[in-house]
Amino acid sequence: MFDSFIPPPDTRGPLTWNSFTLHVLPSLFLYHLTAYLVQIPGTLLIRLALLPAALWSFFQTTTRIDLVHGFPNRDVLVYINQGLSLSMVVAALRCITWSFQRRPYERLYRIPGIEKNKEPNRLWDTLDLLVNLRGHGWNWSRGIKIPQEYRQTHSRTAFLLKTSVDLLVNLLISDHLHWVVQWFGPTTIGDPLGGTIHDHTLPPTQNLLRLIFISLLSGLTVCSSMQAAYHALTLLGVGIFNQHPLQWPPMFNSPWLATSVTDYWSMRWHQLFRDIFVSVGGNPFYMLLGRAGGVMGAFLISSILHDVGLWGMGRGSEFSSMGGYFLVQGLGIILEHTWKYFTGIRVGGFAGRVWTFIWVVVWAPVIVDAWCRKGLCASAFYPHEFRPSYFTLGPLPLPPY
Repeated sequence: MFDSFIPPPDTRGPLTWNSFTLHVLPSLFLYHLTAYLVQIPGTLLIRLALLPAALWSFFQTTTRIDLVHGFPNRDVLVYINQGLSLSMVVAALRCITWSFQRRPYERLYRIPGIEKNKEPNRLWDTLDLLVNLRGHGWNWSRGIKIPQEYRQTHSRTAFLLKTSVDLLVNLLISDHLHWVVQWFGPTTIGDPLGGTIHDHTLPPTQNLLRLIFISLLSGLTVCSSMQAAYHALTLLGVGIFNQHPLQWPPMFNSPWLATSVTDYWSMRWHQLFRDIFVSVGGNPFYMLLGRAGGVMGAFLISSILHDVGLWGMGRGSEFSSMGGYFLVQGLGIILEHTWKYFTGIRVGGFAGRVWTFIWVVVWAPVIVDAWCRKGLCASAFYPHEFRPSYFTLGPLPLPPY
């Protein structure tokens, strides 16, 4: 979908001082400015006037910058461009949300040792707002489901030590899971040129089980990788910028314990993008089509976000797969609401766990296969000889690059 109205990805250029000032700097400036203005009463018209320029700058950054341009091993590093594209879409969606906000955002300052001053520190509040995607500690995040903290927050040293251990554990887990996924097809799944996760030489039942298992491992890889990145940012925020541990609550809430599709997506999977999905997609579609429209609208925005991220790798987008998976997840939530409406029984318990696994994981090959065919699963996060799995499971016969 994204390919039809943008320049070809191979027209993107390297990040230079000129391209930074021309394409990246305006995005950063307008993102910061909008975050600042949304805290100031009476700035609604200013924010609305700035919005077109902000959206255009995010579009330019996404379509003009190639962060791995000229790298000798760029084929296994294109996930960095995917991250850039995802970041720009998130920034655009947040600016849309902020631009239409009528009530100014306010910090609640419900953190021990931090009291709300008569004159808030707009600079620090703006910086917090820029990176605080879930909005904990702000007046706009009511209803967000924050997982229960499991680390000691009264001791900064203990908190940092536990987070460091969790970072190391998730790095090890994610790399070993990634190794196993690549092991299923070192010359296809593990090839930067991409390859399908289907094995048509197998009987249909065995092929289906293979697809489900690879998709399950891929999902766990994504989960552990995101947690590792979040732990690293936590160490930076608390250890370097002296933020309070309570400002960095856990990211995931044991998604494998979900008892319904609703429970999985609304409480247990990370809630980083909940606000923008609901604000830009859920609320408008709710007003037009009711509750079902609100659910599908939120997942539509999620579909677009992931499709643009896939495009960022430089190998085209695939909305039928990206959108297909997430829109089906919205359908699962609607089916649960319909079941409760007619039976009075909420989906849950052991049967709910089985149902959730089937709906979330059995549909997952749709999106995982697209990722693998675009070469995402061949991404290299370490030099091969320094991968943790290299020392425990051995090298994979990966194609040279």
